[in-house]
Amino acid sequence: MAKVAEYFSIPLMILVSISYICTMPLFYIQSTKSSGIFAVWDNTESNTYFEDRLRLNADEVEQLKDFSERKRLEWLSSRYLLHIMTGAKSRTICTKDEYGKPILINSEYHISLSHSVNRTAVIASKHSVGIDIQKVVSKIGRIARKFCNEIEQNHIPIDDNQALLYYHIIWGAKECIYKSYGKKKVDFRGHMSISKVSNNLTSGTAIGRIEINGFEALYNIEYHLMEDYMIVTSVEIE
Repeated sequence: MAKVAEYFSIPLMILVSISYICTMPLFYIQSTKSSGIFAVWDNTESNTYFEDRLRLNADEVEQLKDFSERKRLEWLSSRYLLHIMTGAKSRTICTKDEYGKPILINSEYHISLSHSVNRTAVIASKHSVGIDIQKVVSKIGRIARKFCNEIEQNHIPIDDNQALLYYHIIWGAKECIYKSYGKKKVDFRGHMSISKVSNNLTSGTAIGRIEINGFEALYNIEYHLMEDYMIVTSVEIE
């Protein structure tokens, strides 16, 4: 079994299906079937815990000054989780491109970050990726028509509990694609579609698509229900 620090040094294709539950606060780490690696952190620590281990540079310290305590914790935990995944002695700096998309400086890896309540999730791959983690909540059904197109609505399960999971899968998949695309002004109903969702709505796959301003891309979607959180990942099909 590979250690967390070894994940970026092992060829990604070897890691398919390797997964394990870790002791808290590193909750979960797993490879996807599409050459990506994602991990989930349970935020039980204080901001000081991360600051002591990250050794922030002057620009990062300045950036964090205006953050709320919650936003600061999300920022710090995602950077620390990224650092653990690389296994490097020195930390690779995570910044943002001109559209606000997170990127690693001087790295061939694409990354994506997500937060929900007290969990932080990160994915990395040599392909364009996205990740979304959401605590499962019933209110998502009230806004489903805002992000589900007509075809997706036709596949909503009759059972209320199954429908709830389906909504989170569709929403999470489109959030992933939106993050992978990395630009603004995306219509979740009109520009993106999710198809071929597995019958098992607690762990499975789907296909995602985006068409916007002459840009088209397909994505392998994977989703996992972990406790009461739905985690969805996307890896662009090249």
